[in-house]
Amino acid sequence: MSETAQQYIQRILGHVEGEDAMKVQATTPKRLAALTKNVSPAKLRKRPVRDKWSVTEILAHLGDAEIVTAWRIRSILGAPGTPIQAYDQNAWVAAGRYNERNPHQCLEVFRAVREANLTVLKSLKPAQWKHHGMHAERGEETIERILHMMAGHDLNHLKQIEAILGKRRAGKGKK
Repeated sequence: MSETAQQYIQRILGHVEGEDAMKVQATTPKRLAALTKNVSPAKLRKRPVRDKWSVTEILAHLGDAEIVTAWRIRSILGAPGTPIQAYDQNAWVAAGRYNERNPHQCLEVFRAVREANLTVLKSLKPAQWKHHGMHAERGEETIERILHMMAGHDLNHLKQIEAILGKRRAGKGKK
């Protein structure tokens, strides 16, 4: 049974509770690089079980999710209250052939788009953090909520990568 939108929100926000969401987002690219350094592409492409993503698929997903987030943030800033389209991440994994991608290039896409997004976020005036969009599945989401959701999303996937690779946490973060 898949989780509801509300259960997903609670799970993802639970990862970032008590954390500085901006710092989590700023450090995630380096944490990912440390986790995947000197790991063979074959190991990064190996799924832990048939229906779970490989590290390469997670890295590609993180890059695409960051592109989606870039669009959402800018759409909300340009037209507060705008609709925010949901997407089927598993369909994107399959259609985008994520497991055939170069994992280091996936990480670089994520790093570059994340850096651009953080530049935008750091430039916001206090009132802009309350601007919102209407997510098709999750309802009203402010820029502030998106910041926390993406930080929790980072921590969720870092934990998955650590488990797949059998490594301890790379850098600081919530345990």
